[in-house]
Amino acid sequence: MISSCHKDEIKADITTESDGQYDMYYRILSFIETMEGKPLSQPQLQPRTVYSPSDVILYVEGAMNLQYADTRPSWTSFENQTDTFTIAISSGYASQSAVDALFDEVRDSASNHFYSITEPDKFPALYDGAIIAFSSTQVTLTFLSKVGTISRDPTPFGSTDYWDVQGGKCSPYSGGTLEASEVIANALNDYYAPYGCTFYSNVETAYYSDLYTYGWGNLNSSDPTPSDFIIDYRTYEFYCWDYQSWGDPDIYGCYEAIGFPDCGDFDMSDIRCLEPWEMNYYFESITEIYEDYLAGQPNPYLTHAVSTITLNGPLCLQVQEGWDPIIHFGQRNSCLASIFPTTLPPCC
Repeated sequence: MISSCHKDEIKADITTESDGQYDMYYRILSFIETMEGKPLSQPQLQPRTVYSPSDVILYVEGAMNLQYADTRPSWTSFENQTDTFTIAISSGYASQSAVDALFDEVRDSASNHFYSITEPDKFPALYDGAIIAFSSTQVTLTFLSKVGTISRDPTPFGSTDYWDVQGGKCSPYSGGTLEASEVIANALNDYYAPYGCTFYSNVETAYYSDLYTYGWGNLNSSDPTPSDFIIDYRTYEFYCWDYQSWGDPDIYGCYEAIGFPDCGDFDMSDIRCLEPWEMNYYFESITEIYEDYLAGQPNPYLTHAVSTITLNGPLCLQVQEGWDPIIHFGQRNSCLASIFPTTLPPCC
C-alpha cells in the first residue's frame, strides 16, 4: 500500500472551544461542504482528495448519519434495507469524484427505502457501511439503511406494565400489542438516547453469538427460586422437553409436543407474563451485559446506538423461547447546534 500524502491536516489555530470532541464532526462537515462546493466552516481542516477503503466507509457513513439520521427518539419498530455498491480505486485509494458519486448512490438508495415506507411517523435511525470485497481496481461495499417508527409515548416498567412475552399486557391488566422484548428494547433506546447534536461513526452490530459471551441468556446466579423459569436467566429464556407424546410432523418434519411433563407444576402463562419487577430485572441485566460487552471491545469510544430485541422460538422437537438481540453500537461524536439532521431528499 502506498501511504497517502493527502491526510486531513488540522492546524494549530482550529477552534479551541472544540477541545477535540468536535474533531470528527468537523471532518465529516468538511467532507459534506466539499461535496456541495460550499466554503469550509473550518478552513483550517483540509479535506482529503483521495480515500482509502476504510476512509470511504468512515466519511460516507458518517455524512449519512450526521445529515439524515437521529437516534434520539424512542422507537417501536424498524425496517431495514441493505444495498451493495462498488467504487473504483487506484493504488489502494479512491478519488474525491468517485466518493462523491458513491455518496449520491447511497443517498438515493436510502431515499428510495425511506419513501417506500407508508408509515407516516418514521425517521432514519442509522446507516451502517461495511466492506465485503476488494481487489486492486475496485471495492465492494454494503450500506444498511435502518428506518424506525417513532414511539412518542413509551411506558416502560410502570405499575401497570405486566407484559406478555408473546404480545400485549397480561393480568391484571390488558391492552397493547407489543411483546415484552419490544417494550424492553424501547426502554433501552430511550435510556441511551443521546442529548444534543450527535452522530455515530464506526458502527458495529452485536448478535446473540457476540453478547452470549458477556452474559446474554446465561443463568442468573442470584435467582432465589432456581428452575422455575422466572428470572432463571439474565435475559428471558424458557424451554420444555417432552419425550413422551408427539403429534404429527409438520411440513418441516418437526413434531409437536403434546403436554409438557418435564415442566413441573407451574403454569406457562405465569412464565410468559412478566410483572414489572421482572421487566426491571431484565432491563438492568441487559444494561450490565452492554457495559461488559463494550468494556471488552478494542474501541474504547463505542456506545449504545440502537437496540432491537425479538422473541425467538419455538424450535423443532422442543418448546423453547428466548430473546434474540441485534444491537448496534457506534462511536458517538459531538456536533455543534446546527440544521442537522435534515429530511432525506426524494430520489431521482
